[in-house]
Amino acid sequence: MRKIFFKIMLLFILTHPFTKALSQEQELTYKTVVAEGVSALVPGKQIDRAYDEALLDAKRNAINMGLGILVNSETIVNNYELISDKILSQSSGYVRHYDVISRGSDGDLYRVVISAEVALAELNSDLLAIQLLKQEKGYPRLMLIGVEKEGDEQKSSVTVQTAIEDELIKKGFDLVDESQVEIIKARDIALHPDDHKMAAALGQRHGAEIIIVFQAMADYEGASDAYGLSLNSYRCTVDARMIYTDTADLFASVSGSTYAAAEGRPAAIRLSFQKAGKKISSLIIEKILQNWQERKNKIELVVNGITYEEMVLIKDRLQILRRVNAVGAPKFDQGVAVFHIQGDMSAEELAKKLMEQKDIPSLEITGLSPSRVETRKMTSGNPPKE
Repeated sequence: MRKIFFKIMLLFILTHPFTKALSQEQELTYKTVVAEGVSALVPGKQIDRAYDEALLDAKRNAINMGLGILVNSETIVNNYELISDKILSQSSGYVRHYDVISRGSDGDLYRVVISAEVALAELNSDLLAIQLLKQEKGYPRLMLIGVEKEGDEQKSSVTVQTAIEDELIKKGFDLVDESQVEIIKARDIALHPDDHKMAAALGQRHGAEIIIVFQAMADYEGASDAYGLSLNSYRCTVDARMIYTDTADLFASVSGSTYAAAEGRPAAIRLSFQKAGKKISSLIIEKILQNWQERKNKIELVVNGITYEEMVLIKDRLQILRRVNAVGAPKFDQGVAVFHIQGDMSAEELAKKLMEQKDIPSLEITGLSPSRVETRKMTSGNPPKE
């Protein structure tokens, strides 16, 4: 049934979203709906935060209504729940434009009503929805390194890499300029894909937030005759790993295989590399989109040199900050507190907010990455916070 559902979904993404003339198919791709969102008003919650929460709820409800437009058969209804959570979690990427019709307190609730233009196409297939996500969340800068082999022989070609890079660029990703990369060292790292720290260090040195390490293997499958021609067949398998450069964490692995045949062996190898690179790129893009959205909403805050009482004070303040959705139970050991924060903000924005707080210990920012803020308590010898 899921196959049937996605076939129906494809009907809504057949046209290019950036054409100047809005065709009939595109009119089916976007719908304007009116939706309401609410947030509970509890003691200590700022009105700005209540507005943000209600607005996000309104966007999610708009997406829900947009999906309802597609639900026109029992088959789709039965499959609706399978994909609704994924789509609703990406609500910002699906709301192309919205206007606030009304906003304000209503008893114990804060209400926001919006008119929203909703993109109905599936995120990974709709270029415009991906670009909207890029504007909302930002894209990570990527670095790609790998090796290509025929059997046990390492090739000097970059056919797979070129194919993957082409697809990434089409989707709007920013890539590290290959001229900046130490090619020999990069290939040595690609030959040792389990060494995540070495790969992460190379990517971080060149300004990448995610490094993709791959190995492509072309294996000879034999020859066959077709219309008087002798064709050589190769099977190419690509294994790729995606690693965050700031933590050296492996967050996804993908693998894919393709077959190709051509009259000469070199041509068959090259064709198998091209097809495998294009195939694996869609899997890579899907994993990056899914994980980057989640990671951009999760920040680790490390605070050095504080007491337990100061840790509790910082946690209480974090919980009522605007655009902070949740704060996990902190870890505390010998004056070091580690907070895990979920919210709609970047690590840099969180760092700025911490610097503005007057009712917590003055903090100095000592380290910053896309998902981590490192701080320490300022001593009396440090300049006071304005």
